[in-house]
Amino acid sequence: MINRCLLAILLGAAPLSLAAQKVSDFNLKFYEPGKNSWSSMPLGNGETSCQAWTDADGNIQCYIGANGARDAMDNVLKTGKLTIAFEPAIFRNATGYSEELLVSEGLFRIKSSAAEVQLRVDANHPQIVVWGTSKVPVKVKVTSNIWRRQSRQLEKEEYINDYGNKGIPFVPYVEADETVPGLRNAVIWYHRNKSELFWNEMMKANGLLNEGIANPLKNRTFGAMVKGKGMEALNDTTLQSAQAGNTFAFTTTLLTKQTATAEQYVNDIKDLSARLERLRESDMLAAHKRWWAGYWDRSYVYFSAADKALNDTLAQLNRGYVLQRYVNALAGRGTLPIKFNGSTLVLDTYHDKIGRVSGKSADERLWGGAFWWQNTRLMYYPMLASGDFDLIQPFIDFYLKDLEVAKLRARKFYGLDGARFVETVHFWGAWRGQDVGWDRTGLPPGVSNNPYIKDVIIAGLEMGNYLLDYCSYTGNKEMLEKKALPFIREVLTYYDQHYPRDEHGKLHIAPAQSLETYIEAENPTPDIAGLQYVIPRVMQLAKDPALLALCRKLEKAAPALPMGGKNGQPIILPVQAYKKIINVEYPELYPVFPFRLYGIGKPGIETAIHTFNDKHRTYFGWHQTGIQAALLGLTDTAVKVMQHNGLAFDKRFRFPAFWGPNYDYTPDQDHASNFINTIQTMLLQADEKHIYLLPAWPAHWNVTFKLHAPGNTQVAATWKNGQFTDIQTWPASRKKDIKTAHSK
Repeated sequence: MINRCLLAILLGAAPLSLAAQKVSDFNLKFYEPGKNSWSSMPLGNGETSCQAWTDADGNIQCYIGANGARDAMDNVLKTGKLTIAFEPAIFRNATGYSEELLVSEGLFRIKSSAAEVQLRVDANHPQIVVWGTSKVPVKVKVTSNIWRRQSRQLEKEEYINDYGNKGIPFVPYVEADETVPGLRNAVIWYHRNKSELFWNEMMKANGLLNEGIANPLKNRTFGAMVKGKGMEALNDTTLQSAQAGNTFAFTTTLLTKQTATAEQYVNDIKDLSARLERLRESDMLAAHKRWWAGYWDRSYVYFSAADKALNDTLAQLNRGYVLQRYVNALAGRGTLPIKFNGSTLVLDTYHDKIGRVSGKSADERLWGGAFWWQNTRLMYYPMLASGDFDLIQPFIDFYLKDLEVAKLRARKFYGLDGARFVETVHFWGAWRGQDVGWDRTGLPPGVSNNPYIKDVIIAGLEMGNYLLDYCSYTGNKEMLEKKALPFIREVLTYYDQHYPRDEHGKLHIAPAQSLETYIEAENPTPDIAGLQYVIPRVMQLAKDPALLALCRKLEKAAPALPMGGKNGQPIILPVQAYKKIINVEYPELYPVFPFRLYGIGKPGIETAIHTFNDKHRTYFGWHQTGIQAALLGLTDTAVKVMQHNGLAFDKRFRFPAFWGPNYDYTPDQDHASNFINTIQTMLLQADEKHIYLLPAWPAHWNVTFKLHAPGNTQVAATWKNGQFTDIQTWPASRKKDIKTAHSK
């Protein structure tokens, strides 16, 4: 214990609590200023994020991000960067220095013996609030640092966002930011999309250019307005206190909007700032703290052990769980889903590299601004058990909106009813240009030239299943009937019409592939598992005669799962037939997760266990191995995966919950989400009939938790010294459904 505390002090950080009982036990405290952006602490309200750190001169630096800050090529750009300087420099070489990220309250506090500053991204309004006090009178100067000063074409080596530019019919570009001149007491800057070159070429490649799909990038404008009482503009980018004082405060109001003119945008952000200025700060702060208190009360997980050496490790793992839920909240209530490749929290690589990216601004990330189904979904599974249903809504809205484009794709390119979902999409539903193929020579309309994703359509079935889960967790019957079941009907209709029957009347799912790994394939296991799992669920819930008839028809036509044998034991195969393997996924385990045909309390679990044990499993990044191990009650394996993934955060960052880059980018939201999902699944597995507690949890780990479950249910329990000391359910009637047999 002495060594651990000493190490923490040497690193400038407060030591972890030995037995956390509340979220504030994981607040982060440091005793020395930061060095660069990788020392920053993240704040956010679901749409807007702010990453703040101190520099050697005692200034506070802040990167500002926004969920909807998309340029004319659909890349996620930073809204901007602020430098907050003080005269005199109250934090330069200050005695009694400390800084603390209050994850429990969504606040960042910097203190010295002479001054204190607090920052927050208000939980309920698009505004960053900074206020402070000083024992000596101080002037505050706030500067907007603009690095996109010129509209320009990008050199080939610069354009890393879309992960390659083979065949791209134009030179990639970035447009300049603008400032508003002549303001007396405020600073405004913004980025406005003017060019439609990318949109036109990308929609042309998709074959969707003249199909009535609105361009959400056109005139999209995102920016900020900085304003503070007693502050005046020195120029277009700098605001300063008119007089020195012992207290100070200023706000940065953010807005993303499509407007007909730049002048309209400027007027709109002024109006928004004025409306927020009329609110009482004390009321806003109280409401902000209430939101965060409610967020942490929805669910929690605190675990420890009597053994001190083990508990040091568990404390880091528990911290990772809490901080990843915190990170989810920073970008989870925006207009779009969370980006798997960095969220809104990507940082610059001026001083060190991330993967193969170095020397780039905080605008740059691998894999760009589009959405991959396989990656995007992983952030949202653990939100079900956490009860974070407001954070889930942008994800659901995204794919419900994409349904119309998926139906158009099926109708226009295949002459079929139903909906054909694809793996990679921009947020208006079109395939990435790199994936559909910029060069369409010799390709039929609507057909991709990317072998990794061209025949992957599992998004439709899996999203349909997720919608059923969401409705079960929330008890939302209206959504079930009006949105979830109609969505699934379109997906099933496409499978029914697109694929022929074999001589036995079974669907012959080809051309196909089993995820991105087994290509030029027939009857992929994920699709078959999806049909076998989703159809019976729909038949239990649906009332529409046409949908029920379709389900009965497809239930008879669904092929059997591909099966094989090894060492005298049956195993599930990833696909019935294929020609090539080009990736490293494990589609043979999709019948365990996400389609839970096999698991604890279900028949045939030994077959799934034999399948799992058939080969060495990789488990970092987007691999679902830990979740699948927990679902099969393989405690030792689940623990191994969870510990490895939870301790693999990048130690170069001061915030100890940035994982990556793994396959994607840092902070890697797939890796982090699978880590917390594994913990949840080790603690609780349930459906509408049964609740299994601690199905893959080590008996000697103590834990207190509150999680959500299907059937509009919540469960809270405490396991201490090898026994339950408390179990509660809401509603109370679900307590009879609990099974507490501990998996060894």
